[in-house]
Amino acid sequence: MKIKAILVAACLIGPALAACTPAGVLIGSTAVVARSVVQERTTMDALRDTEIKISMENQLLNHSGELFRDVSVDVTEGRVLLAGSVPLREHKIEASRMAWETGGVIAVDDELTVAEDSGTMAYLADVRISNTLRIALLTDRKVSSVNYNVETVDRVVHLTGLAKSDSELQRVIRRAQEVSGVERVVSHVLTIDDPRRLQSAGVNDSVTATTGG
Repeated sequence: MKIKAILVAACLIGPALAACTPAGVLIGSTAVVARSVVQERTTMDALRDTEIKISMENQLLNHSGELFRDVSVDVTEGRVLLAGSVPLREHKIEASRMAWETGGVIAVDDELTVAEDSGTMAYLADVRISNTLRIALLTDRKVSSVNYNVETVDRVVHLTGLAKSDSELQRVIRRAQEVSGVERVVSHVLTIDDPRRLQSAGVNDSVTATTGG
């Protein structure tokens, strides 16, 4: 069963191996379900995205610890965002190939850059930007912050998730642009009525009907 596979895989590659007890697995799966309840995504969509993310990260780790460290993976309704900085172009190509070959993926946004290690200070600057924006969205009553994910690479903010409306999305983009140090904002966010979401739902329904899941 796919959901069971998600929970087992989470234990294998999760940051806290100590949590891989029956209680730890239960808590982890409950967190995914609880989060999806307040999101625009359905519980099954959230679980499918988790399965894709775990599968992708496992492939990166099996390839090399360096690739796993350098590549950030985010998944929203089968759409994968690859962000980060890799030292070689071959690494960028390999990560993109893995994403496209992962089951359930319907689109890949490859925002990986090829460059030398940006260094500790640059990394800390990116963390500060991401955390500042997350707090700003969390405290903004006109934004459903739970539906947005934030990744910052070399002062470029990458937004993923689902917006309730175009006006909400534009507000989120403006909040990102207002954060000190931000050089550019790249949005991969879809609105809840975007035609591509309907296409995604059709693909998932077709897969479910075929597999009987």
